Amino acid sequence: MCLSWKTPSHCLASAVLLLTVVACGGGEPGAPASAPAVPEPARVAAEEARAASMPGRGSTASRVDGLEIAWEAVGAGPATLVFIHGWQCDRSFWREQVAHFADDYRLVLVDLPGHGESAGGREDWSMAAFGEDVAAVVGEVVSGPVVLIGHSMGGPVILEAASGIEGLVGLVAVDTLREVLAPPPDEAELTAAMAPVEADYAGVVQNFIASMFVESTPPALRAEILATMTAGDREAGIGMMRGYARMDYAPAFARLAVPLVIFNSDYRPTPAEAIRERYPTLLFETIEGVGHFPMLEAPQRFNTRLEEILDSLFGGLTAAAAGRQTAVETAAQER
Repeated sequence: MCLSWKTPSHCLASAVLLLTVVACGGGEPGAPASAPAVPEPARVAAEEARAASMPGRGSTASRVDGLEIAWEAVGAGPATLVFIHGWQCDRSFWREQVAHFADDYRLVLVDLPGHGESAGGREDWSMAAFGEDVAAVVGEVVSGPVVLIGHSMGGPVILEAASGIEGLVGLVAVDTLREVLAPPPDEAELTAAMAPVEADYAGVVQNFIASMFVESTPPALRAEILATMTAGDREAGIGMMRGYARMDYAPAFARLAVPLVIFNSDYRPTPAEAIRERYPTLLFETIEGVGHFPMLEAPQRFNTRLEEILDSLFGGLTAAAAGRQTAVETAAQER
């Protein structure tokens, strides 16, 4: 697998597919043959999951182009968690976190433009534009300390959003940011790399999504994820791939003034030591035995680990965190 943009064209094509089509974190590419059609019951299940109602629905106008950005808010607490989904996903991908965290935090779940219930049809699909969208929602509906949690493409999005958010305590990037040491390609390289995607978008995307799972991923969940992600608009999908590939991480890290935890699955290696050598303040966590969607594949384990990460970022701000710390201290004293 090619990891550098400065490679022959066939390797570059493989790299851009790895870094974009799989929504910044997928697995090895599958064969380019046509993938099986998504069963209708799976599409229905995906729509039902996305339509599940929670209190506090609303929308915010994008600072980039005025598009309406849909969001939901639920829970109460002294701090807020803002959840950002990945490429061709939507806010329902965080549904397993709602009940777990809503007693201790206020949660805001966002549909990025071109996804879910948000408007589409924009021209600028860059990660910086999405970052402006997230900052606009946070500025309108959040007050007090906040942590941004981004899955897959949501990782570079929250990194771009960070500098525009008041009260930001930290970032949690979920199964993403493995490629931060790679420089962006030039336009000729990117055009050549995207040619196979544009020639067979549906086939390439279905095969790459299939490669994001592991043996233990439940079949119904596989079908639902495949249904949601393949239902997205083709032109928007290609635009986001290009925007993701153009992401230049060095300036974003230079602006970063809060802790960033990269919380990745182990189904693909994360070059943590190499990344830490360049960016020594970054923190890394690993969840084992799951694919690209740990928050859905192993929600209980994921939530427990995320809870620990949030405790460290917020410093015991919530009552539950304070209770957990007291229990740890009491147990230590008893020993």
